[in-house]
Amino acid sequence: MTSQSQAPDSVLSAGRAPSGALHVLSAPLSEDHEYPKGFYLRVVDGVSWLRGYRCDDEYRLPPEAAMVLRVPQEG
Repeated sequence: MTSQSQAPDSVLSAGRAPSGALHVLSAPLSEDHEYPKGFYLRVVDGVSWLRGYRCDDEYRLPPEAAMVLRVPQEG
């Protein structure tokens, strides 16, 4: 995602999706609530970040959250 836009702020959000983040959709890597359940991409001060996030099974991303999917090419 080298063309991702700059995040509108540099605040790391606790308990909610950070502004300007693109969430990478994937299956959970572990059932442990302390282990990251997913990842997001974010550009802060010109630096690209890949960060993990933790949540329980009840957490729902807000409707405005942007998701990243990779669709396999046929052939």
